[in-house]
Amino acid sequence: MLNKIFTFVFIALLSHSNFIYAENETLPILSGVGGNFSAIDADGNAFELKDLSGKVVVIAFGYTNCADICPFTLGYLKRLYNALSADEQKKARIVFVTIDPEYDTPGHLKAFIGHFNKDFIGLSGTQQQIDYIVSLYQAEYNQLSVLGVPTQNMRRVNPKLFADAEEAKQDKASLYSHTVTLYLLDKDGLTRSLEYTGTPLEEFAGKMQLLINE
Repeated sequence: MLNKIFTFVFIALLSHSNFIYAENETLPILSGVGGNFSAIDADGNAFELKDLSGKVVVIAFGYTNCADICPFTLGYLKRLYNALSADEQKKARIVFVTIDPEYDTPGHLKAFIGHFNKDFIGLSGTQQQIDYIVSLYQAEYNQLSVLGVPTQNMRRVNPKLFADAEEAKQDKASLYSHTVTLYLLDKDGLTRSLEYTGTPLEEFAGKMQLLINE
């Protein structure tokens, strides 16, 4: 009986604390996570995070040959973006950073990202640039296989385009494990929240709206 009472009290307090949090309308700055960086966007142009100053940004890490979590994450981010009003969308950006820049050239990355939303920003670059971004956000990735997995045997959202079928058969790639955290940044590029695809869309969208209106 006491356990049941404790459970009910805990749920009530949790609900009350969520209400207070919403009333306070604030998200803490997560120091030590994030910072400005340079990369190459999906159009092949030089990019810096500070270029998005004044926008609320969500950053995700992944790669185009990821067979499950990356398409799922981008599908989630598509729904998240669509949960915003047209005016809010103009003040927000979704950024997907590849961890496999050798394979994910800007053109291929653009086709992959465009499958979900053409407004999303895909970032590639040198391996040094990517590793620096990964370190800034305290993210991780690990190569599960050396370059040598035939991509025609992979389940892919957007296969890379080749001049002929034989060239496509020779296409090989690596597989990776990687961080699946979604990083929510404010208009100054400061990290304000760490989210996941398990975060309810209304909650995540609410946090984005909170930062948009700051």
